[in-house]
Amino acid sequence: MHRRYTIHRDGDLLVEDLDEHGKPIDPEPVPPEDRLPLEVVVLAPDDVDSRAALIDLLELAHEMESNPDEQKAAQAKGHKLNVIS
Repeated sequence: MHRRYTIHRDGDLLVEDLDEHGKPIDPEPVPPEDRLPLEVVVLAPDDVDSRAALIDLLELAHEMESNPDEQKAAQAKGHKLNVIS
């Protein structure tokens, strides 16, 4: 599975399947200037477990970005952050 996720300036999530060279197979009709400077490219097996892991990763990233003060406090206290590697 090769996919690129970008965010449109109005907040829509754009999803594009990529070929093995990183080119969109069926590109979204949204010019680059209308996309926010955020892009995530995922390379993983195309199965249910990989999709579930992707959702977990995105939720974790959103939680960390939504609560930066809590994350800094945990680091200051010496608590280990839950990071999947």
